[in-house]
Amino acid sequence: MNQAEWLRAAHIDDLMDGEGFESDVEIDGETVALFRMDGAVFALGLCTHEQGPLGQGNVDDGQVTCPWHSARFDIRTGTCLGSPTACRVDGSIQIGDADAGESIPACRTFAVKVVDGEVLVSRAAATPRARDGELAAE
Repeated sequence: MNQAEWLRAAHIDDLMDGEGFESDVEIDGETVALFRMDGAVFALGLCTHEQGPLGQGNVDDGQVTCPWHSARFDIRTGTCLGSPTACRVDGSIQIGDADAGESIPACRTFAVKVVDGEVLVSRAAATPRARDGELAAE
């Protein structure tokens, strides 16, 4: 990849281990969220349920929970680990069981590299965006 394909998303000091960081980088309409775990940095796109900002989600044990409807994603792979459990339906809130909920695709992941303390994200998604009603290949 040439230099033009990498975007500066943050400085490594901006990222706290075990917390999400919502960068200013947008790729194909998706705000890129950054996560630092055990010295490695990972980048995810938006939640695939209703495009919630994963960088604002709760991080625990290598997973991020979307702040909007509680879908859970693996930070390393983008795989959906738990379906949404709270969702607005006709103006009310429906609370569901994560195991019985709708199946949603993995979120997009992006290649990341750190150069001289600068966190760079590839413009090309490491995993593609799933089309409506279709699960992304893993």
